[in-house]
Amino acid sequence: MRKVLVVFLILLIGLVIAADRIGLWVAQDQIAKEVASQYGLDHRPKVKIKGFPFLNQALNGRYGEIDVNVGDVTQLGVHLTDTVVTLKGVDAPLSDALHGDASKMVADTATSTATVSYADVNKQAPRGMKVSAKGKELQVHGPVTVLGISRTLSATVSVKPSGRKIRVLPQTVDAGGATIPVALVQQAFTFTMPVKGLPPDTTISDVQIQSDGLRVTTTGKHVNLESLAER
Repeated sequence: MRKVLVVFLILLIGLVIAADRIGLWVAQDQIAKEVASQYGLDHRPKVKIKGFPFLNQALNGRYGEIDVNVGDVTQLGVHLTDTVVTLKGVDAPLSDALHGDASKMVADTATSTATVSYADVNKQAPRGMKVSAKGKELQVHGPVTVLGISRTLSATVSVKPSGRKIRVLPQTVDAGGATIPVALVQQAFTFTMPVKGLPPDTTISDVQIQSDGLRVTTTGKHVNLESLAER
């Protein structure tokens, strides 16, 4: 009798785990479909609902973390690559999670990271200015008037977040081998650039320089999953 009970308990535990994994797979698949529809993707993003057991989270309608690997996406004419969204503290009714309905899914915090190519960055730079990477540094190249004389200069700049924009500040300036005091061209090489295509209701929290573009991270609070896509 005892052996029968042990076997029964093992089978029961197995069924519970199987049901948990199946429910997890269904929810992740449905959310992936919803995200693909919102972003107008031609591929299915990878969705991972973290935490075990899944059914316990589903029944409570509260998820610790949901990661969405969107990949490449075009928003408002800007092509974003390697886009990853991390949602923490997600409230979602069980029926909505299983059916992929994002209208009632709200995250305490949402973090989105994506790379914006320099071609798209240059569209938002002041007229004539071109932004590019040189090793680990960022350079801006363009026409500048110094002491009444117009010439093309290059400046090594730093970048930092400024709301939904990127603030550019010159560090050193080069004029074909001759170094010009930054103070003379401070205004010309100091500007802010809006970044289109980022999730609404979020602000830029970090900017990293990469060879293929700027790696931009945005954060937001009390974000609705349905509102993450902006066209």
